[in-house]
Amino acid sequence: MFDFTNPFPIAFGGGPTDIETIWRGMRGMVGGEHGPGPEEGIEDLARQQEATAIAGADRAIERAFLQVFPGHATDALPVWEALLLTQGAVDEVELRARLVAAKKNPKGATTPSLAESLTAISPQLSIDLEDADEAIVTVPGKYIAPADNVPPYELASPVGLVSSLFPNYASADVLRVTYALDGAAGEVEIPDDVSRAVTTLLNKRLPAWQTWTLVQQWEGGVFLLDGGDHGESLLDVTPLG
Repeated sequence: MFDFTNPFPIAFGGGPTDIETIWRGMRGMVGGEHGPGPEEGIEDLARQQEATAIAGADRAIERAFLQVFPGHATDALPVWEALLLTQGAVDEVELRARLVAAKKNPKGATTPSLAESLTAISPQLSIDLEDADEAIVTVPGKYIAPADNVPPYELASPVGLVSSLFPNYASADVLRVTYALDGAAGEVEIPDDVSRAVTTLLNKRLPAWQTWTLVQQWEGGVFLLDGGDHGESLLDVTPLG
């Protein structure tokens, strides 16, 4: 039907629309000597509008429920995109596919699985594992100094420190990823697409208590401290040793 019971977007085939089902249910509830009256009467026109509003509310509830599932989301797509750090989709269809794949990602945060994923991004990426005997570990402390300059945990400091600048810092909780620059190819910095892909991967796969860092390693050529015709200086970018 092409009337109030089937507004745009028009449905073809199947049974009656939600509006028609509700409208006919409302008519069926009217008893009395004259019944619901003619379908195009004044009273019935009011029922038609009420049925349209009720059906619209039902569809809004269904639409809200579907936002829970990234494969069916519409209004919540930006929220899912931010949560799962999925960028670069050309349209909503591709974005939903990427979101579903990201949510169902079977790989965890083990070193072998992360190394495999990083190598898939670029063979020049690797994980720099730290010897447990050389790891940095500090006693959990407070970042903000306590009131009245009272030392934390009633421990007096000989140099007047009342809190730890880096509370509960441990180098073992930092995943260090290294990108080997190809000096022969003229690389002087990590390509933007590689950096973005690593950021998306690690933010998605690592647990909340773990952080990461991406550094570049110079594999040949000279190490410029400053200057360079094209900004080739690696100072403050490439680690030494």
